[in-house]
Amino acid sequence: MASISEQEILAQQITTPIIKINYLQLFRYATKKDWFIIGVSFLAATIAGAITTMPALLTGLLIGSIQASWSGGPSQDRSNSELTRFTIYFVYLFLGEIVSCYIANIGFIRTGIILSSRIRERYLAALLSQNIAFFDNIGAGEISTRITADANLIRDGISEKVSVAVQCSASVVAAFVISFMRDWRLTLILASSLICIALVFAAAGIMLTKYRQQWLGETAESGTIVEEVFSSIRTVVGLNAQSELVARYDGSLAKAERFANNARLISGALLGAVFAVIYLAIGLGFWMGSRFLVAGTSSYVDVLTIILATVTGIACLGGIVPPLQVFTIATAAGSRLYSTIDRRPSGTANRFSEGSLDSVLGHIELQNVRHIYPSRPDIVVLDNLSLDIEPGKTTAIVGPSGSGKSTIIELLERFYDPVSGDILLDGHKLSELSPNWLRQQISLVQQSPTLFATTIFENIRYGLVGTPDENASRENIENIVYGATRLANAHDFITKLPDGYDTLVGEAGVLLSGGQKQRIAIARALISDPRILLLDEATSALDSMSESIVQAAIEKASQGRTTIVVAHRLSTVKSADKIIVLSGGQLIEQGNHDFLQRLNGVYSRLAKSQAVNLSEKKPPDDDDSLGVPIPHAKSVSVESEKEAPPLVGSGGPLFDTVRKGADALASLDRPPHQYSMQTLLRFVNSFHKDSIKLVSMGFLASIQTGAGAPVQAVFLAKCLVALARPPTESPQLRSETNLWAGMHVVLAFVQFFAYSAQASALGKCTERLIRRLGDLSFRALLETDMSFFDMEEHGVGALVSFLGTEPASMAGMGCYAIGNYIMALTTLIGAIATSMAVGWKLGLVGAATVPVLLMCGFLRFRVMAQLEAHLRQVYQETASLASEAVSAIRTVLSLNRESEVARVFHHKLAEQDSKSIRSSLTSSGLFAFSQSAPLLCTALGLWYGGTLVISGEYGLFQFILSFAAVNICGDAAGSIFSSSPDLAKAKLSATRLKGLLDRQPQRPLDFVEPATLLQGTIEFRNVHFSYPTRPDRQILKGLDLTVHKGKYIALVGPSGCGKSTIVALLERFYHPLAGIVTMDGLDLSSMDMSAYRNQVALVDQEPTLFQGTIRDNLLLGLDASKYSQEELEIICKDANILDFIRSLPLGFNTMCGGKGNNFSGGQKQRLAIARALLRRPSVLLLDEVTSALDSESQSVVQAALDQAAKQRTTVAIAHRLSAVRNADLICFLEDGVITESGTHAELIRRRGRYFAMLSLQNLEK
Repeated sequence: MASISEQEILAQQITTPIIKINYLQLFRYATKKDWFIIGVSFLAATIAGAITTMPALLTGLLIGSIQASWSGGPSQDRSNSELTRFTIYFVYLFLGEIVSCYIANIGFIRTGIILSSRIRERYLAALLSQNIAFFDNIGAGEISTRITADANLIRDGISEKVSVAVQCSASVVAAFVISFMRDWRLTLILASSLICIALVFAAAGIMLTKYRQQWLGETAESGTIVEEVFSSIRTVVGLNAQSELVARYDGSLAKAERFANNARLISGALLGAVFAVIYLAIGLGFWMGSRFLVAGTSSYVDVLTIILATVTGIACLGGIVPPLQVFTIATAAGSRLYSTIDRRPSGTANRFSEGSLDSVLGHIELQNVRHIYPSRPDIVVLDNLSLDIEPGKTTAIVGPSGSGKSTIIELLERFYDPVSGDILLDGHKLSELSPNWLRQQISLVQQSPTLFATTIFENIRYGLVGTPDENASRENIENIVYGATRLANAHDFITKLPDGYDTLVGEAGVLLSGGQKQRIAIARALISDPRILLLDEATSALDSMSESIVQAAIEKASQGRTTIVVAHRLSTVKSADKIIVLSGGQLIEQGNHDFLQRLNGVYSRLAKSQAVNLSEKKPPDDDDSLGVPIPHAKSVSVESEKEAPPLVGSGGPLFDTVRKGADALASLDRPPHQYSMQTLLRFVNSFHKDSIKLVSMGFLASIQTGAGAPVQAVFLAKCLVALARPPTESPQLRSETNLWAGMHVVLAFVQFFAYSAQASALGKCTERLIRRLGDLSFRALLETDMSFFDMEEHGVGALVSFLGTEPASMAGMGCYAIGNYIMALTTLIGAIATSMAVGWKLGLVGAATVPVLLMCGFLRFRVMAQLEAHLRQVYQETASLASEAVSAIRTVLSLNRESEVARVFHHKLAEQDSKSIRSSLTSSGLFAFSQSAPLLCTALGLWYGGTLVISGEYGLFQFILSFAAVNICGDAAGSIFSSSPDLAKAKLSATRLKGLLDRQPQRPLDFVEPATLLQGTIEFRNVHFSYPTRPDRQILKGLDLTVHKGKYIALVGPSGCGKSTIVALLERFYHPLAGIVTMDGLDLSSMDMSAYRNQVALVDQEPTLFQGTIRDNLLLGLDASKYSQEELEIICKDANILDFIRSLPLGFNTMCGGKGNNFSGGQKQRLAIARALLRRPSVLLLDEVTSALDSESQSVVQAALDQAAKQRTTVAIAHRLSAVRNADLICFLEDGVITESGTHAELIRRRGRYFAMLSLQNLEK
């Protein structure tokens, strides 16, 4: 156990303190050029904001002139001249506004795009520079969420919303400057409203920040769940764990929904408070203005101008509220990203040192090395271990699972630094050497090899990164690659693929078999001709024939270099110069194979447990064994292969079938249909059927908030007419003004509660919509055919990005957004109706401007929708790249690919940045026009209304009310499409989500419920199969195979021959192209999938554990209440894992870590076996289940599996043939064809392919 000081050091390696940042720190990565553009944009936004308040001054002066004319002042000609002059001023303001708005908008959009991309790049670079322990507590899903959703929030917070906030702020300042110039006393009184709003902002800001931080934390947690599930989709589906994991995901979404609801309620109350203060300020202004007017200290024009300017300024404060919410969210998101960016890797004090050696001999020493993993501080993995690894020699490390073998590899790669002790390379401490330089001298092949989602050629070429050949000509690199693949026995199978070296391997190499992936990884390791070669179970996934060839190549390649081999299969290390036996992190034995055999100790016992009897005599007939009785012939049979119909490259019927299947795989980016807006709105509305009362209340509140502006226009007109009375009527002036000022107070309280009710009701419905869509989308993806996940564009990162952004973007079409549209329409209709009621001529003029403004807003929406679609695709691609790099962080670091990953990431972002900025040129122009056009509406209304008043056709009340209504029309029409970016995002997301939910899995709809207990009789009848993503390559070619209940069949053969495909078909991950697979006489495709999988258990070659405890993982997909602690312990004992679990401080409650990273490969495999046995399956599928086990564990576990196989039908895949010698039937497959079959004894007597493979594995030949 670690000491207290050690525990503190270990804790530092996995914790990331959250730093608090202020908003301006989001601009940290701005260059001088960026700051210049920001400065110009800021100035333009300030000018645009100042221009917004100028109409208040001009309107006040013009209405004052019209009032004087109405009261018998200047002549009609002079009044008309004044009217024309002021109208021209408005045209000038329009021109200034449109230019300044355009510059400000395009400048800040460019800033948001460029700086958010830089933050994404810095975040990825920071991730790639972290110590490995950092990734033990953070999943690739959380990282995908951060680099997409959180970075998008930052982009929103530093782009056009900044322009809006600056314009509103400038309007406030300009309004009060104008007001102070007219009458400082009245202005100071009205300025008290600013103090109220400031206090409200401060209180609301604190609460909003708190809830947004909590919300971001939960969204990141949900992203981690998504990544974990889809990176292990076959395990999830095989365990029938979809419902349990959906519940876990929905639980995380529920927490996020609760925090978001709180934030929306605060935001609504804040907006309501702002409008309440505005109406209170107007009422106060008229009340005090009437007193000053009667006292003779202020003129009518002064009072009118101050009130109009002040109201404009305070209203602009309301316009600051939405951007401030965005800024708060962006700052919270930035805090999380910057916490990682600013985190200095712990546990690697000299990580950035540049130490190197002129030459490397390869002499490695471990001196009293003690190591503890930060995620498991209570377990000492290496206990004062000292080793001497001679240069130029091959040293093998063997021992039971968890003994520390792979830990030594990780220490040599400097994934970790030891807690104490030293590791020396040629007498120099590793901690003093540059990790990048060190890794250039070392090549590593891991137990579970990781390939990247690109071509085979590129995957192998990555081994040249950092070498002199990295930048060689294409021809030279090709020759080097081909040489490495020949050395790794991979060239032949690669060239047989339809696309050869240009074949895409899929995410994590999912489109290749385990053996094929392993050989490519070995070629990648050998290509750089390293001084030190680390092989961690490098041949565990290879069949014996490939292994013998590759092993010979490795032995040849090992000459003259230091090679360290970690192995369970001792046949691979018997020729090693030194074999080191570990147990419990300590050295037990060391010496060569012969010495350790004579020692008759631990190694000798391990070797004997792997020996296979080859003494059976060959029968007289070499061709077959028909003359020899086959004891199990009545139980298991294999029929001859039928001739395969034409498929590959022939245009045959199967080729057409699989090609159509491949074409039918709809991408998330290409929904099966294009939906109209009406269809999408009905789709969204279908989620609100159980919230009718809440929605109705919210929409009524929206109508009330929308009606506030027309009602206030009436109050405003009444007040202005009252103030226009002559001094002789001062009592009546005061009385009417007080009345209508009081009505403003009433309106303030009504609107406060209306805005709060709207936000509470509709905000809750919107967050419920987001949660439901997230939950349903997650469910739909889990029900999708497995071939969907084989597509390159459906990588884990892309799916995490999809679920992290698409449902959240639906807020733009949620009830709250629709409520805002209802509010704007209510305002528009109310304004037109009011105007028409009191003065239809001026009302018609105002109504005529509405279509122009609406069309402008609609065009902007279309442009923004196209831009958003482009951005969404690119950000998903970059998220996939980041997720892939983090999921394979050990491989990325060992290959020194950090810089290359960052470069590719930068290239993808830079390419889309320029396109996005070009697209925003059009949208910014449309936005600038829609923002400026109300000035033209005001000019038109003033000119025509003033003409009507001067001519005596309209009275002052008619003019003021109609004019105010015309202004409201312009503002309301512009605001309808002011949320074009949000609506564009929502429409795109709705299309993708509906496309996903409408997609039907390619399976029959009429299921047959299987028997309560399957008998387990399996039959393959003339089965042909090709993977939908690789239709040109046929895997199975007319396979006929019958396995009767309770029998044990083993599938053996070279890598890529179709063994795992048979298991995949039995698990119903795929369906045959032709032929039929039956269980107990029923076609598998007609059986209820969930009920079927409850009786079929799969243990995969690369076992997967999930976040949670050991107990959670064992019972995943099961009803935990039906299993007692005693039963758990019995099963774990059978899987030889109980003693290990009991040795842990928390036992079954020990956390497994992300993907089980807290345990070794062997420990994970034994837990996976226990998980399968707990299901009491009728059919047990074993895909290389003992490949990660040491010999001692293998013998115990194999005995348990043999015992379990007696009670059920078992289909086992194995390269280690000692694991299947007790099988009732062994089938040898090559190229999708069964070439020979029989029992172990029969196949040995034949001296055929099976015997040849077996001979290669025997240690006692």
